[in-house]
Amino acid sequence: MLLLLGVLLCPLAEAKTVVLNQVGYLPTWPKIAFLVNAEGKTKQAELLDATDRHSVFKFKAGTSKKDPQTQDTLQELNFSTFDKVGRYIVKVGDVESHPFAIGQDIYQQPLKLLFRSYYLQRCGIKIDDAETKLKHEACHLNDAVIAREDNAHKTGDRVPTTGGWHDAGDYGKYIATTAVTIGRLLALYEDYPDFFGKFSSDIPESGNTQPDILDEAQVGLDWMLAMQRPDGALYRKIGGDAWPKGLTPDQNNQVRFLYPITTPETAKAAAAWAMAARVYQASQPEKAAKYLEAAKLSWHYLESIDKQFFDFKEGDNKGSGPYMYNKTDNDLSLTYDWDDRLWAATELLVTTGEEKYKKYVGKTLPAAPLNPFEWKDPSAMALTHILFHPKLQPYKPWRAATKKKFLDRAKKLMGNLTDSGYRIANNRFVWSSNKITAEEGIILINAYNLTKNKDYLNAAVAQLNYLLGRNHFDLSFVSGVGSHAVENVSHIYLIATKSKLPGLFVGGPNELEQSDIGPKNKGPLSYIDDNRSYATNEYAIDYNASLIGLMGILLQTPYPSGH
Repeated sequence: MLLLLGVLLCPLAEAKTVVLNQVGYLPTWPKIAFLVNAEGKTKQAELLDATDRHSVFKFKAGTSKKDPQTQDTLQELNFSTFDKVGRYIVKVGDVESHPFAIGQDIYQQPLKLLFRSYYLQRCGIKIDDAETKLKHEACHLNDAVIAREDNAHKTGDRVPTTGGWHDAGDYGKYIATTAVTIGRLLALYEDYPDFFGKFSSDIPESGNTQPDILDEAQVGLDWMLAMQRPDGALYRKIGGDAWPKGLTPDQNNQVRFLYPITTPETAKAAAAWAMAARVYQASQPEKAAKYLEAAKLSWHYLESIDKQFFDFKEGDNKGSGPYMYNKTDNDLSLTYDWDDRLWAATELLVTTGEEKYKKYVGKTLPAAPLNPFEWKDPSAMALTHILFHPKLQPYKPWRAATKKKFLDRAKKLMGNLTDSGYRIANNRFVWSSNKITAEEGIILINAYNLTKNKDYLNAAVAQLNYLLGRNHFDLSFVSGVGSHAVENVSHIYLIATKSKLPGLFVGGPNELEQSDIGPKNKGPLSYIDDNRSYATNEYAIDYNASLIGLMGILLQTPYPSGH
């Protein structure tokens, strides 16, 4: 049945259908749906009240365009001038959309679901969640055993490293994704403390003395402390010799190994801790000092090694994700670590103001490209802070050069969007393409903040629309969000318990489809809602962080008048 569900997704848009953002729109946002495969013959559309189905607004249907990537014919249905709060359906002849909402607070619940996923991914604790029914005993309490002798431990030594988050649909724990997840969450809190300071996600810590977003980020921050070697280097991951199958995390009793250190992971952790040192200063000053100490120690280690160092041997990735240069992840940025160091140095400069960090940033910044913020290249966070962080405003030459990088990339993204019928700015359909789309949306918001060109902000909203249902599959890529959302997430716990969880943002179309379940080499069509397709339909902590980021920043960006 799972395979049948997946196969049915591909031809879904061959019939007439109306696709749109299934969550909906803030009153001031542009509101554009697409009538798919109607060949431009429709002249008029209307909005129905979703409760009593009476017509509330009629409007002219727009022009049609053939999407070159999917071959879908898309007719624009623009109802941006309608801003009355409520729940509606778009109707064109006898074709209707899924229901959606217009309102100021309609993203509170989706954000909560996305954010609660971190609590449900926590490792080392008993979970009995009344809201989702997820339940298991404390897991992986023996994490972890040293995989290879180093200058701190012998092979087979146990280093207490329980805690943190399970990374994705598997039970591995990785510094790379933990650090960038924390970076995105802490940046949101630092930039929008009023909103995220009051945001409640109904986790066990809710109602204590600090915001939920800081409570949750601390789960990852403190686990990374346990992963730090006495000299400051970071062990890169925890995983077993084989991928677990059909087990809840507490049933996964295989020996789990602590795999050796790398400079990229060390730098990413240093960056996250440097951010935490300033963000937690008000709520936990002693803990903030501990984070700063850890960040400086890691930087001290990095100063002793000029180039990327990766302690790796064949077999290290047998039962856990590689998170390194390989056949799948072959980005140039994975052949060096100065992008990771740039992020670390920038955050340490913001936090401490020390000259040595300024020197490193000044030396490294000119060569740094602007890529989406991710574990492969986290330097976009450094570039963003160079542009916008109050403590870096005096560095005008840096800011001028960095502004050009943002605007050059935004111009490229707008070209991609114009070429795409579904208005997708990301044209790389690789592993985690949905995460990349969300991060490109954030870059577009930054371009808007630099220029006040509303086209960039409209484009950012378009990326959210795509991810929440305005796509070929008429599908929200977040489980439990929207009336037609992904159902068969690739996740070991869900497969083992035959259950579902809301708030899981999946990776999306991937032309290589390494799990060999869905279609390959089909661009945005290389996707299948099948829990065997880990290459397109798996959740990950860093995916959710990017979508939380896009949603959160859009919600906190005042929309200019007019559409």
